[in-house]
This record gives sequence, structure tokens and C-alpha cells, in this order.
Amino acid sequence: MKKIHLTTRLTEKVGLMFEDNTCMDIFIDRPRIQQAALHSIFIGKVRNVDESIEAAFIDIGADKVGFLAKKEVPWVNTEEKLSSYLTEGASVIVQITKEAYQDKGPRLTANITIQGKYIVYLPKGNYIASSKKLHAQAAAEWKAFISSSTDKEEGAILRTDITEAAEEELLQELTDSRVQWRNLQEKAANEKAPALLWHDPLVPNQMLHYYQSQSIQEITFDEPKSLERMKKQFPYLATVMTIRTDSHYIGGKHIDRWLAEAIQPQVDKQDGISLIVEETEALTVIDINSSRFSSRQNKQDTIFKINQLAVRHCVEEIRKRNLSGIIVIDFLKMNKKQETQIIKELNDMLRHDPVRTEVYGFTNLGLLEMTRKRARTGLLQLLTNNTATMIHDFSAETYLYQLEREVVAFNRHVEGLVVACQPELYRSLQERPFHETASFSLELYIYIDNEITGYQIIRSGSKEIVELFIAEHKELDIDKIY
Repeated sequence: MKKIHLTTRLTEKVGLMFEDNTCMDIFIDRPRIQQAALHSIFIGKVRNVDESIEAAFIDIGADKVGFLAKKEVPWVNTEEKLSSYLTEGASVIVQITKEAYQDKGPRLTANITIQGKYIVYLPKGNYIASSKKLHAQAAAEWKAFISSSTDKEEGAILRTDITEAAEEELLQELTDSRVQWRNLQEKAANEKAPALLWHDPLVPNQMLHYYQSQSIQEITFDEPKSLERMKKQFPYLATVMTIRTDSHYIGGKHIDRWLAEAIQPQVDKQDGISLIVEETEALTVIDINSSRFSSRQNKQDTIFKINQLAVRHCVEEIRKRNLSGIIVIDFLKMNKKQETQIIKELNDMLRHDPVRTEVYGFTNLGLLEMTRKRARTGLLQLLTNNTATMIHDFSAETYLYQLEREVVAFNRHVEGLVVACQPELYRSLQERPFHETASFSLELYIYIDNEITGYQIIRSGSKEIVELFIAEHKELDIDKIY
């Protein structure tokens, strides 16, 4: 049973996806991400073309320059030079296929995709492809139909749900996609590069696109505006969309608790198995610990049972943390037959992961190797500044959005708050005000405390209580923010 819970009212948008009461995926959308988010479309400006690596570097107006490989420019043939079509200073419409990662800028494509329920429209694609999950006969039939309805330059990728579509619905979706593409071209013609042409919010829009083909039992929202907007955009999901009464408590925990647990290196499971998840720049290692696991079976059977249980735990953490790149799992030592069974069970569970994965098998040292496609930014990189260590403290930006949620919760019950915070968070509060300040009735005061991490609520209550605290602590440089 899958449920999606969306929090969209405040500055940071959060989406949690649960399977059978287990959090399996976390989407986070922030203003900084929106600058160069996955699938966003830009009119970019060619910074330079490097023929030695057959790629162009494109300025899209983000912090980092985008990378456009020659193979991602559909109108350039293999034997032709990229510089014959893209010259320095020229404008080109591009789309982000991978968000910026560490020191690398975003990956771009000029083969634009426009998402629909039944097809992904490629205005410059010049090919028809289909989902691997689509039956071969159905794929062939629908490919023939789409081919007869598109011109030579156009292309499409058939989604699994296309088997549920009527021909009229498919043609209408194709027409709507063409209109959207023409609108993007017109906007690009009137904009000075670099400029953002189109952005699909990660939460809730992209998250619902991500899971639209799966069976969702419930989708909850914390505010009615997003609910009504998503009902119009996803009418086939409207019947399972509802408003929840508690905005930030989901699945028995506060959102901040879910986020904190999702970045901790050690994960202790109720069955006595623990995982140590260590992310490095080169790869991610997951180590399995069974010291708290008890069993009456013999040693070899117990080891195999532990590894079978650990498979699900590993998949949960891989998806929830959005791990990507090379992933190595250190299972307990097994025989070859048991290793083969573990690989099968891992592949079975990964089939439910919308992100493409590849399991390569066990090395001679008994380590399982796999890869997972990198597209969205991983949680550890997004929520912290210290990804190279095993001590994972939130970044000032993350504390900022936590404080916003806490201030909103206090807003209904008190007239004032005094908050002590670390210097970086103090600067963030002054630079990035909260999204819904107009709805605040309380007064917020802050001061710097170099001894704390994040922030602490020092006083809350009536205006008189807050004013008395400020009067008694003249040595503190207390500023009023709201």
C-alpha cells in the first residue's frame, strides 16, 4: 500500500512516499534547487565548445555552467562537428537531465522532453521508444500508431500506462504537448539568454509524475490550494487526494525527525539488524551488522536469514536517501548459491524503484556491487555541509526551514519568540525571509550564540514575557526579524 504525503505551504516543500508504513522516498524542493532543478528548460547561452571532448558548456544562469554532450544535440550527426551548429555566444534551448553534483555543473540535453500521462513527447527526438515494462506486442502496436501521427522530426517515449489510453486521448495529449513546445519556443524568442523558460516544481508536481503509474492509495496535502491545483493537473489521481489535519506530523513522526533519521550513518532496525551507510565522493558503502539479531537456526542458515532481511533494509535506505552512483553492500559471508539468491531478491525489490539500477553481483571479496542513476541531489548533500565525514549535522539552510516550521507551529499560541542561533543561520534569516511572513501574528527576535549548533527557542509567550527577557539581557545583541 503506497501513500504520498505532501507539505507545500511553507518555503521548503517536502514529499514523503510510504510503502506499508515504511518511508521509502523523500522529495525536497527549495528555492535554491529551483534555480537549476531536474527537467527544467532554459534558453541557454553557449559559453564555449570543446571538440576534444565533443561537448559544449552552456550558461543557463545558474551557479555552475551546464555540460551539453554532442550526443545530446539531436540535429548534429555523428560525423559532424558540434562547433558547426553551436558557436560561442549562440542561444540554444536545453533541459536539465542531471542536477549539479559537488563540483560538477548540471548535465543538459537539447533533446527536450515534455511529460504526459501516456507519452513523453520529444519535439526534436526523431525516434519512437517505449518503456521496458510495456509488453512487446503492445509496444509495437502503439509505436506504429504514434509513428503515423508524428512527423519526421518528432519523437516520443511510450509510458506503461499507454495500454489504458484511447486513441483520441493519446492524440489529444500529443496536441497539448505540441502547443506547450510552441509556447516554449515563442518564450525563448522573446527572452535574453540565459533565462528559465519552464520549471516543474519537484514537490508536488514532479513527485506525482514520478509515481503516477503506480498504485497509490492516498495522497495528502497540508493546504487546499495545492490540492485543487493537483486535482486539475492529475485528474486520474483526484479521488485519492485529501487534506490532512496535522501539517507536519506524518506516519507518527514530525517531518524533521524523518529528515534527521534519513542522513544518520547508523540505522538500527527492529529485527536487530543495523546498517552503517557511508557516503563518499567516489561511492557509497553499506555495511551490515547483526550483533543484536537472535536466532535458533544453525550459523549458516542464520547468516543467510540476516542477509535476506538486510536486502529490504538496504533498498529502503538507497531509495529514501536517494543514493546514486556506485553502491557497495557488505553482506555477511555466504556460499555461492546463497549469493545468487540474494542477487535475485535484491533485483526483485529494486524493480519497484522508479530510478534505474543495475546489480553487478559479488566480488571475490564477497562485496555486492551495484549502480543507481544519479538525477536528483541526494539527501545527505542537500541537508548537510559535511558529506565527507561520518558526523552529519544539518546545514544552516536546513535549520532555517526547520525553524520556519517551528515558528508557524508557535504562531497560533504565542505572541513572541526569542531564538538563539549560530552565526550562519542568523545571516540566512536576514537574507532569506520565510515564505508566509504575512500570516505571522507573533514577533520573532533572534541573537547570535557561538556555542550552539542550529538554534534554540529561548523564550516564548506573551509580548510582556519577551520584552522582559530583552530588558534583562541588555548584553545580548537581540534583533527583531518579524
